[in-house]
Amino acid sequence: MAFNILFLNNLGERILQYFNASLKPGRRVTKDWFMINPTHFFISLYATHQNSDKLSKTKPSSKIKSSQSNTAIEKIVPIYNLIQVLLSTIICVLTIYNARKRGFKLFYNYVDFTKTNIAFWCWLFYLNKIFDFVDTILITIKKNWKQFSFLHVYHHISIFLIMWINTSVGYDGDVYYIIVSNSFVHSIMYAYYFFASLKYKIPVYLKSCVTYIQMLQFVSMILPGFCIFFLKYKTPHPISYKLTMNKFVKYAYDFYKKIN
Repeated sequence: MAFNILFLNNLGERILQYFNASLKPGRRVTKDWFMINPTHFFISLYATHQNSDKLSKTKPSSKIKSSQSNTAIEKIVPIYNLIQVLLSTIICVLTIYNARKRGFKLFYNYVDFTKTNIAFWCWLFYLNKIFDFVDTILITIKKNWKQFSFLHVYHHISIFLIMWINTSVGYDGDVYYIIVSNSFVHSIMYAYYFFASLKYKIPVYLKSCVTYIQMLQFVSMILPGFCIFFLKYKTPHPISYKLTMNKFVKYAYDFYKKIN
């Protein structure tokens, strides 16, 4: 077990060094924060996968138990959606507040890895990505396989990985824009899910609006990555590349699904 932990720590450190070799472990203000240790990251990822796999193979012993399970989920889902709305709103608003205190512009902001104000909200945003895995758990419990798509799995795992890297070695500067834009869209998206889970009749055009807002967010998060490449921003290039490619693949795949 000690060998495995050592292996995971070394693997995690190699990944972090690749994405930002100039920020050594001793200078990282987030290195001792909860769930930043590489071993904790890899174990949580593995545990999430195993639990989802186990739940997907679980069969209720009777129709009564299945009905009881569905009733319980119907009560849990609105609570989960409301928590997501509150968390996303708080993270969005207070990240903007701290960015304004630092005098940040929309893009091309200085990086100071000794400061913790943006780093804290980057970390909280990362923890919220762990909480997002509840989506996957609920889908597998309900056996709603139409939602359990490549896009769903790719998005959750890739964002979890990217935000672990960002919170470890890219927690300042323009990362605030990622946190704000994603949290803002999530607050709208989960507010829609919240009212839908309470069986409110929601106009069709509102559903379309939510989709368009998501698509606009994808595009807006690709643009900063290209700015970093061509305008020589100080944000570590490998992180920007990974984020940009992730958003591009997600946007392209989503567009492909809509036209086919």
